[in-house]
Amino acid sequence: MAGLGSLVARRRAAAVAASAAGRPVSEPVSRPMPELVPGPERSVVVAVHDSASDGGQWRGLAGHLAPHFDLNAPDLPGYGHVACRGAAAGPRGVPADARTLLGLIRRIGQPVHLVGHGYGAAVVLRAALERPGVVLSLTLVSPAAYHLLRGEGPAERRLFGGVMDVVASMAVAAAGGDRTGAVARFVDLWQGPGAWARSRAGGRTRLVGELDRVLDDLASLASERGRLTELAGIGCPALAIVGLEAPAATVRVAELVAEALPSGVLRRLPRVGHMAPLTDPHLVGPMIAAHLLAAERGRLSAAA
Repeated sequence: MAGLGSLVARRRAAAVAASAAGRPVSEPVSRPMPELVPGPERSVVVAVHDSASDGGQWRGLAGHLAPHFDLNAPDLPGYGHVACRGAAAGPRGVPADARTLLGLIRRIGQPVHLVGHGYGAAVVLRAALERPGVVLSLTLVSPAAYHLLRGEGPAERRLFGGVMDVVASMAVAAAGGDRTGAVARFVDLWQGPGAWARSRAGGRTRLVGELDRVLDDLASLASERGRLTELAGIGCPALAIVGLEAPAATVRVAELVAEALPSGVLRRLPRVGHMAPLTDPHLVGPMIAAHLLAAERGRLSAAA
């Protein structure tokens, strides 16, 4: 892995891990999601998108939350309209994105419900570890916190190694100038063999353009530190959702995280892949909404 580290260091990181994409090739909506000001008597949900995506991926969730919650689905720096505004410079990766998220929560001015998908789930998990008091509930969809596999048994370490091998091949391809080949490996890993070949030309161009940010994401996921035991400090209601057609490493992370969180619940979805918020919003949206409503009822009951 020493050669991989030197390659990824050229892109501001020292190691790599995995994130984004799932079953059919799905592309995020590129329209911006507004940063909403919380209304009276309404709680705020902040939803963080996956790597190689943008806040538009949560439009399928918005309708399920609209009657009860204000949804804030920002674009991470380097993606979507933030990338178009040229705001992608500066530190990247899980720690930097968690700081950005916590800054957004400070501007909102009240504790929020956090939802994250893939790489975004790793970001919201990091934010909840750093500031558990500002998190009303936690929802992790296909969580890409692969670093948690390193501290477990041989089976988990093999899963981690398998993801790393694929991402290492991405770094090699990118370093050799084959950006398209690097992205093809990324898409086929998470969405299944042949997914890149089935993707649309416009989506391919966008993904190739985002490759540097994607590699930074993956490197940050690999270099994350921490163990499952630390999740005991997150006491809010927590839900992990994972499609059983997602990569085995993702499924195992979801299982481990749900078990480690004091109030964790795991929902497994058959015939669903990694990109469930885009491919199966009719399944994921009601699950998330029900979880948030239950968290709200518990919070209000405790405060009464």
